[in-house]
Amino acid sequence: MSDDPEERARVFSRIAPIILRFRELAGDGAFRAEELRNYVIAEAPEIAPDSPGRILRELRLRGRLNYTVLNRRQSLYAFQAKQP
Repeated sequence: MSDDPEERARVFSRIAPIILRFRELAGDGAFRAEELRNYVIAEAPEIAPDSPGRILRELRLRGRLNYTVLNRRQSLYAFQAKQP
C-alpha cells in the first residue's frame, strides 16, 4: 500500500467493509490470516496480498473491531467483542 494518504484512504474504503463482513461470518471464533486474505481477495482481486492484514490492524486501531493473536507463528487470530 502506498504512503499517499489518498491511496491509503481508497484502499481502506474498499477493503474495510469486506473485512467487517468476514468478521460477522467468523463470529468470535479463531481464524487464520490466510482465510481472511482469501476472503478479501475473492471480493477484491485487484488488491495487494498484504493489504487485508494492514487494514485489519487499522480497523483495530480505529476501534472498529477487536482481535487477539492466538499464535503468531501459525497466523492464528480470534475476533473478540468490541472493547467498551
